[in-house]
Amino acid sequence: MCLALVMASAGWPAAHALTLSQHLSWPTAAPAVKEPPPPPPAEGAAATSWVTLLGQLDQAHGVTQARARADASEALRQQGQARAWLPRLDASLRTDEQRQRYNGIASRTPSSAASLQATLPLWRPAERAEARAQGALAEQAQWQLGLRRQTLARELSQSYLAAAEAAEHTRLTLTHLSALDQQALAHDKRLRAGLGTVLDTLETQARQAQALAQRDQLRSRLRTHTLTLERLSGLSVVPPEGLNPQASSAVALALPSLPDALAQALAQHPEVLDARAGVRASLETLRSRDAERWQPTLDATASRGRTRQTQRFEGQSDRQDVRTDAVGLVLNWPLFTSGLQDARQREAAALLSAAQAQLDEAESRVSTELQDAYQRHEQALRHQARQESVVASSQATLEAIQKAWLAGLRSTTDLLDAQQRVHDARMAWASARVAALQAGCDALALLGQLDAVHVAPWQGLFDASPSLLAPPSP
Repeated sequence: MCLALVMASAGWPAAHALTLSQHLSWPTAAPAVKEPPPPPPAEGAAATSWVTLLGQLDQAHGVTQARARADASEALRQQGQARAWLPRLDASLRTDEQRQRYNGIASRTPSSAASLQATLPLWRPAERAEARAQGALAEQAQWQLGLRRQTLARELSQSYLAAAEAAEHTRLTLTHLSALDQQALAHDKRLRAGLGTVLDTLETQARQAQALAQRDQLRSRLRTHTLTLERLSGLSVVPPEGLNPQASSAVALALPSLPDALAQALAQHPEVLDARAGVRASLETLRSRDAERWQPTLDATASRGRTRQTQRFEGQSDRQDVRTDAVGLVLNWPLFTSGLQDARQREAAALLSAAQAQLDEAESRVSTELQDAYQRHEQALRHQARQESVVASSQATLEAIQKAWLAGLRSTTDLLDAQQRVHDARMAWASARVAALQAGCDALALLGQLDAVHVAPWQGLFDASPSLLAPPSP
């Protein structure tokens, strides 16, 4: 109404006033004119799911390396058991020819010998303690394998959520750019009609440049997270489009109470179990060093041998065929080692102290990280609810300012600031949703439940359509 009165007082025809008011009404959806959309990906390139990525962790290089080390530790354990408890059978074969001269007369004595010897360890305290230590180290390697897989699952999940956040921020930034493009069209029409100023156009262009820079930065971040996912999973990863706008904003995560979770984590976390196995291994090593210092070893032996030799001297031959059977005991007792065993005992005692300190540190770290994950998850849920209300209030404020701007009651700066506040609120809301998921992932990882089965209910929170946001791979 005010705009029509102004134009009527200026002598404009009524038809022109009606036409101009139609041009200045808030535009509906219009395509962006300055930035063409990126080329679409290949047909059928759907986004790679979180569940698929977690399912490929067993083929990851880090897991393969840890599994190979666990197999090597198991082989060492079997070697220690064989040396300490199991019998041994050795066979030997020897043939030679001895030549001698007695007072200038040559003598040749060809001979051959074959023997078979069996040894049964009866008492080897040092080697048996060492075998038990190797068993603890083999168990420790298995827990390290689980810890490595858990660490990779945690890193992969955090990268996937960061990629989803970057994709959602990119999509929101593109929506904001579209609104700024529409605003620039409206300012251009106002300027041609003589109702606007160049200042409005320049300010809008400045906001557009800022949004374009933010979009490029987000696309680069999305590509970085995509490369991290490809490195961890060994797959060609297509990132998600963002968060699913149709999914509920609430994150349904059933976690046990904090005391129960702490007890479960301290009883089952691979890092804690790894440290406990290390303490047992160090304790058995110390017992082995004590046994090496003063305890004897006792073995039972049995052997059978046959020796043949022919002595040729002055044209005569003397053939001998000797068969030997022997059964006995072998006792070895260390009496003096020049301080070697003392040093080995001190080394084992120091390693035991280090292993106990490592166990204390692991329990403290797991407990602290779990408590932090729980409080971050609760805080993220509260922040998410607050940001949702901020988005609603900012949107209502923008609609009111749009109407006031069309009526000439608010400036272009007020309108651009309101649009920026809506954009910032939506970005913060998306970050809060992802932060709740990240804290939940940390809690599941510490409880040993970060796998494809437990994250499957969250799959609907992401937009699995092919991503049009990331730039093509070089």
